[in-house]
Amino acid sequence: MPSRDPLLLQHPLRLPALALALAATVGVSVATGQTVIVRSAPPAATIELTLDNGRVISATADNYGDATLAAPAQTPESEAQIFVDSCGTVVRVLLVRLRPAPPRPGCTRTEIGSVFIMRPVTTFVVDLDGPLATAHVAQGPAPRQWVERGSGPARPSRIHWGKPEKGLALSAGGGFSTFSRAVDVACGNVSTCQSGNFGAAIALGAEYWFMRFLAAQVGYVRPADVTVNGSGANFKFDSRLQTRMLTVGGKVGGAVGPARLYGLGGLNRLEATFTTTETINDATVVVDGVTRTIPGGTQSFGQQSQGWNWLLGGGVEAWFSRWVALYGEVSVAKVKGKPTGGGEGGIDDRALVAIAGARVRIGR
Repeated sequence: MPSRDPLLLQHPLRLPALALALAATVGVSVATGQTVIVRSAPPAATIELTLDNGRVISATADNYGDATLAAPAQTPESEAQIFVDSCGTVVRVLLVRLRPAPPRPGCTRTEIGSVFIMRPVTTFVVDLDGPLATAHVAQGPAPRQWVERGSGPARPSRIHWGKPEKGLALSAGGGFSTFSRAVDVACGNVSTCQSGNFGAAIALGAEYWFMRFLAAQVGYVRPADVTVNGSGANFKFDSRLQTRMLTVGGKVGGAVGPARLYGLGGLNRLEATFTTTETINDATVVVDGVTRTIPGGTQSFGQQSQGWNWLLGGGVEAWFSRWVALYGEVSVAKVKGKPTGGGEGGIDDRALVAIAGARVRIGR
């Protein structure tokens, strides 16, 4: 559901949240009791507000499905949870400290996942415009953009925010990569050497969140190729390093509204191919006063390497709907492998990869 204001107080881990104080300058007097504004209910529906003491206050929704209910303050300050039961033409808002009895048959309950601080001036705006109800809380009158209808100042289009949840998600993205030692190794002691060590990378991944803070992940990363062109007095060469990584590991994260911050760690399976094409120029020598030409030539050779090593990183994802999120992620991988055919050589380096892309939730 959308957040009409950055002050939306909804926390998926049900941590106690303090409602932020708002200064109201829109010509509405300070409330003397709790005010509950329900929006986007069925037009002409009966709206009921149930408080801790069992008192029920009711009103009828207008043509927009909006209704305002006011209740005398019960205590100077207390904690409250919000539950919303949608029962066709009846909407019940329960503003209580403890979990209430199950909803009546035929009703669908939404639990607003936070504990709110309720004072005599607190205003709750409960919005039913979507599959789940959301709550907006102000210590004082509600900001005008939360409640205005019809003509009025233009407002930005709303984003129907989702939230981090458990389950399977697939991702794809692109970014850049760079290696720490590949160019130095390829150039060696050649004085004239040009290189490309920064380029486009792609990544694919799948992850399963067993809990909202713990997941297993597997991925495929294709860093940019490293290219080197060098030359000497009588030769020149072109080298290319191509790498591919399969990653397996886990993620640990925490949700902040529709976003989730996470760290990741695990292993990467490296496959690297290093190829070089070298051209040696013709050379002339004088032997016993006779000039001879020694023909040059071109040769190519390559080496494949494989190996396992560590991977560390972190990122953030923001769920713009229940199904789709955008994410950004940075990781550092130790890329180390031995030649697949044996012998000397191999690769021992570190790769930095930064990726941004989209993530899609699969299933319910």
